[in-house]
Parts: sequence; C-alpha cells; structure tokens
Amino acid sequence: MAGIVTGPAALAAQTSSGFGEIRVLGNTYSSAPGNSLLRHNIPHLSVIVDGQALTADFKGFFESTGGLKRWGFPTSEVHVEESGTLTQYFQRGVVDFHRRPDLGNAYVLERRLAWDFFGGGVGGSPDLGVEPGTTNNNSGEIHGPWGHKVSNFSVGGYPAKFLDFFNELGGVAAFGYPKTEARVDTNTSDSVYIAAATPGFVRQYFQSAVMEYHPLDAAEPVKLRLLGDDLRNQKYPGGSWQQVVPFNASTTPLVTGSVFVPQVVEATTTATTTTTTTTTTTASASASTLPSTTAELVVVGTSAGGLAMYDGARWTSFGPSNSGLSTNVVRAVVVDKDGLIWAGTDSGVYSVTRAGAVTGYSKASTNNGLGSNDVRALAGRQSGSVLWVGHADQGVSRFDSSAVTSDAGSGWDRFRPDNSSLPSSMVRDLYMVTESPESLWFTTANGVARYDRVDGAWTLHNTVNSGIVSNDVTAVAIDATGAFWFGTATAGVSYTKSRAVWTTYTTVEGLGSNNVRDILVAADGVVWIATEGGVTRYVNGVFSNSTVAGAGLPSNSARALAEDKQGNIWVATDGGVARFDGATWKAFTTNDGLASNLTTALAIAPAIS
Repeated sequence: MAGIVTGPAALAAQTSSGFGEIRVLGNTYSSAPGNSLLRHNIPHLSVIVDGQALTADFKGFFESTGGLKRWGFPTSEVHVEESGTLTQYFQRGVVDFHRRPDLGNAYVLERRLAWDFFGGGVGGSPDLGVEPGTTNNNSGEIHGPWGHKVSNFSVGGYPAKFLDFFNELGGVAAFGYPKTEARVDTNTSDSVYIAAATPGFVRQYFQSAVMEYHPLDAAEPVKLRLLGDDLRNQKYPGGSWQQVVPFNASTTPLVTGSVFVPQVVEATTTATTTTTTTTTTTASASASTLPSTTAELVVVGTSAGGLAMYDGARWTSFGPSNSGLSTNVVRAVVVDKDGLIWAGTDSGVYSVTRAGAVTGYSKASTNNGLGSNDVRALAGRQSGSVLWVGHADQGVSRFDSSAVTSDAGSGWDRFRPDNSSLPSSMVRDLYMVTESPESLWFTTANGVARYDRVDGAWTLHNTVNSGIVSNDVTAVAIDATGAFWFGTATAGVSYTKSRAVWTTYTTVEGLGSNNVRDILVAADGVVWIATEGGVTRYVNGVFSNSTVAGAGLPSNSARALAEDKQGNIWVATDGGVARFDGATWKAFTTNDGLASNLTTALAIAPAIS
C-alpha cells in the first residue's frame, strides 16, 4: 500500500465560511437504493457574497451535465473546506462554487479538475501533464489547447464510444479538456495512467474525469473512474471522512425558502505511510478484551467501526486503533474451513485469527494479484484452500494459499469479462456450493453466473435466456428442494425449480421491499430475505415481514443474514444487529458494545473444542 496515507485526520472548524446569508431556492433529495450513506441534498442556493446576491445552483449544474450517469450519487452535503468556497462531493467528481482569479475574481460554479488534482503527483500518480507522442487519426472533435481528440475510436482503431458519451453528458463543462488520446492503457512510466487501475483497457484522461471502455457491457460500455471518492479518500484518509458531518447521510430534505448554514470543516492529515509488503500484526488489546478463542463467534462487518465479534457475552472490535486493520470500512466477512476469519474492506483483504493476529493483502502487496482494494464480497476455503474476492468494478480475484511462493503475486488469479465469461465487472455477491458438483455463483449488475469448479464451465442466467426478473442480481440461494432463489436490486425475487417455470415475488406477495440484499436458507428450510424494508420470512408458501415497528428490529434496512449453530437467525442492519431465537427479536447496538450501528456483513465462526 505504498504511497497511501493512512490514519485519522485532525478536524478543526474554521472561523468563518466567507459567506453572508445563504437560502435554498430549490433542491433535489438524492437517495441511492440499498445504500443509506448515499442520501444527500443537491441544492440550488442564493448566496450573499460581499453584499452581492449570487446563485450557487448545484442542482442545475448536476442536471445539465449528465446527472447520475456523469456524477453518480452525492457523497456529501454542500459544505465549506476552504473559506469562500462551497463544495459538494459526488462519486465521480467534485463540484465547487468559488472565485476565479483569472476571471477577475468572479464567482463560478464548476467541476473541480479532479484528474489534474489527483493525477498531478498528489496521489502518487505519474501524471506527466499532457501525454505527448500519440495521434488519433479517426474522426472526432479536438478540444482544448493540447490538441487531443475526443473520438468514438481509440488510437488503434478499437471502438470506444467516448465522443457520444462526452457530448451526451455535457462535454467540456462536465469533463474538462482531454489530456490524452483514447488508447489502450499500458500503465508504463512514459504514459499518463492510474496507478491502481488494471492495464489493457481503452481509457482517455480528461481534466475532470477518466473514461474507460467495457465492450462486453452492452448497456453501459463507457464507465467513469470514481474520482470523487478518490479525492475524498485522499483528503480524509483512513476512512476519517466518516467522522465529517457533511459526509453523513442527510435524512431531511432541504426546504425551499429556508436558511442554509453549510458545515465548515478543515482536514489536516497527521498520518504516516505504510509499505507495500504484506504484514501480520496482533491486536494491541489485552487478552482479556479479545473474544473467546473457543466459543462460537458472530462476526460482523461494519462501515464505520471495523470488524466486530460477539462470543455470547460481549462484543470485541478490531480496527485501525487496536489491530492490523488499516480501515474501519468492512463490507464482507467469511469464515473458512480452518476457522480463519476473512474481512473484505475498502483497503484490501485481511485474515484474522482467533488470537487476534491480522494479515493484510492489498493490490500493491500482491503485485496486482488482488484486482482492487475495493472488496464487496467473499467466499471460499470451504473446500480446498481457495478464497474468492468480489470487487465493485474489477470482477473477481481468486487466492489459492497453497500456491503461494516467495513471489508476492503468486497464488492469485483474476476473472473479468475480458478474460472469462463473467458477465460484469460489478460483482454484488458470491455464493459457494460445496456439495458435488462444487460450484461458485457470481451475482452481478448484468445477470448471475455459475462457475463449475471441476470442469471450469460457465452457465449464465439473465433476462434474455431465463425468466429472471432483472439483471441486477444481488443474492442467490438454493433451498432443500434444489430450487433457486435470486434476489434483485429493484424487482424483488425470482424463484425457479425446474428452470422452465419462473415465479417473481415482490411487495405484492409480502416482501418487505423489492430491493433485496441477501437470502438465507436456514437449517429448518425457512427462507429468509434481507431487504431495504425489513426481514422477510417464507414458510409454506407464505411471506411475513419483520420491521422496526412490528418486531423491534434496530432498522428496516437489512443487509446480511447468518444462522448460528443453535438455529438463531442474525441480521445486519443500518441500525445495528438483531437476533431471532424462533420467537422474538433482540437488538444489539452501540449501547451494547457494538462498534458501529452501520453493519454490513455477517458470518458465524464455529466453536473450537
């Protein structure tokens, strides 16, 4: 993880925002399905500056320059990081209302030149300014002072569709001027490139964006780097942005006509850098604070408190302050056949022993064997010695610990749409079948795929070749009868037993929400479904839903499910963890010792005799 700054940021309020009264003229309240952190206002503001009434129309700018397709969801409220500047972060960029000295100190609202900022050496990127020596002879439009062309074809003649994408989403106003031609990214030292990105893709670098072409994704072949998240993580390293109020989800839309008071923050990093080597450390907590090394453990991933474990008596937490974890953001957990606990984070993969020893694996420390440090799903080592790692934008990485040699990159393989039958690089979840024939299921944004671990054959299910209701598949499970349950992000659940007849279940039938996050088939055959609107149970053809109001769940936004040896059902929610003992629910929150109420993942570590 060389060049990555880790550790908390010291946050201190500035003395003044630099503005007079600010009022809301209009507003869009943006809420991302299935992600409670991405709930923010995009306002149109009236701003008094030096006695002059101006407008800062974040809403209008967002809408006129491509909206969600260009910017993604907002990740912060409008706030002040520098006196006299209003700033809002989005997944794919940053928008500023600020003075322009080159325009006579006039105030403008515009996209931050995110690549110029991030790629200009600040983030360890080898941006050389403008890439010389390449010419695109295909048709297109030349923009900017450097003479680079925006085209639907790369330098080598490969289709890229960048020009159509560029013009559709606002052109220069949205992306800035091109700094390179569209070309196959080689990640060599004489070229502009993203150090963390996989080489071999056609990319084009703009002042405010990086475009990437995915030919196998017919619906959305052009994708944008999440430069807004990159800038946020750089300014507030080690997940410390979660401590900054503007990045916390807003539950109340702004009201037109009301006075708006932006939060004023300042980030001063006080961190040190880590090395690129895989390291193993032991939790600094005393032995008395570690969970039982023999009892069954409930293992919980959180988005703000690291890894939490419950031994039946108390909660224990592992995070940057007391262990080898470098982040508090844990999005996936799994327990392997040897009882080793694995955590997928926004900084790579970590193994945790029952004694508290932590070993980390990052993209850098594995010589790019790990496709991305952004880990969203884990499965495996139930059979053999293989761990499967799902990523948000880099497909799947496979780690075979039995194949590790002295080479840091050994033992790792990659599965992407360009080198396998994986239907999308955006992997939602992984589901392993250990019975013969052994298989692994990948749920993705473009359908679900089954991989036979014996013969390497792939089987795909999508809306074209099956009765599945949506291609955005979030979960899969197989019940005792051999029937398949597929959860989707927006359309409920698809069920099939014969593969010839498919049934769709939605809120009409009793689902808590059509936004499904996880499915569990319990030992007694009951099917449990975690949704945005509660926990749904399916028994003998009947759906019933448990919620905050009806059952005492800590939140209706359920994210993950697990069953312990006693048959208790555990659910991770946005408000804490809950346990169902067959009759009633019991909630666990920070009041009970849980590190964070924003829980994301669950696994059960069996007792050790």
